[in-house]
Amino acid sequence: MGNEITNGEIVVSGLTKHYKQVKAVDGLSFTVKPGRVTGFLGPNGAGKTTTLRMILNLVAPTAGAATIGGARYADLSEPLRAVGAVLEASSAHKGRTGRNHLRVICAAAGLPGSRADEVLERVGLTSAAKRKFKGYSLGMKQRLGIAAALIGDPKVLILDEPANGLDPEGIRWMRDLLQKLAGEGRTVLVSSHLLSEMELLADDVVIIAAGRLVAQGTVEEVIGQAGSVDTVRVRTPHPDTLLGALDGATGQPGEDGTLLLTGVTAEQVGDAALRAGVAIHELVTERPDLERVFLDLTAGKEGIR
Repeated sequence: MGNEITNGEIVVSGLTKHYKQVKAVDGLSFTVKPGRVTGFLGPNGAGKTTTLRMILNLVAPTAGAATIGGARYADLSEPLRAVGAVLEASSAHKGRTGRNHLRVICAAAGLPGSRADEVLERVGLTSAAKRKFKGYSLGMKQRLGIAAALIGDPKVLILDEPANGLDPEGIRWMRDLLQKLAGEGRTVLVSSHLLSEMELLADDVVIIAAGRLVAQGTVEEVIGQAGSVDTVRVRTPHPDTLLGALDGATGQPGEDGTLLLTGVTAEQVGDAALRAGVAIHELVTERPDLERVFLDLTAGKEGIR
């Protein structure tokens, strides 16, 4: 199937959108690479959806630009073959079947009707192809939206909260599908508020708050750059004695009577407890995760949607 762009790189340069006195997006710049899943993260009102809509030429920017494969979306002669997008759960005529909904899209795009069955199979909706849209669950509507986005075999996928309405099995299916699509060389940009899932799914992340970039890079780089450190969680009947036996450690009370220590390793805590004759009932190293880093980076920076 033909495709008019050879490189699916998305480049956002100084993208800005003002609504009267509200700066929904403010000088935002980042790049999304092909062959990778990039998570687009931010608090409610951070400007994520506005940014995605500007990339797709649904909202005119106040300043700046966004290109896909070096071209603005508006300048693509066959956008459906270049970019697939889902900005909300799929909508269709409630009396139309999933297959017929997709066949209408095929006809409008000049694609063979058989493409509808191909994408239905890819998103796991073959068994529901003849069911009417009004009988689809929210999760099934999400899958149908993904099928519609894939119908032109695009090099670029832009998805806004695609896991909404999916159960845990569906979320895992979504993760596997998006990673496979990126593995085929496609550019996958996905916004989500499911931070633990993004840590499993994404290769790279772009984090924004109040319309501005606060971090970008691989998941590992962003966690590392945030300066978060490992914490050792220990449960002992004698926390004061243990803390006194540790040189250079900082401790604070945790939940359920635990002691949270920084500046030491679990091995050092165990050795100190042995020397001090202190019983240890629990000893765990807690490493920084994307959720903790995200909350630290965006604290107090919520914007207006």
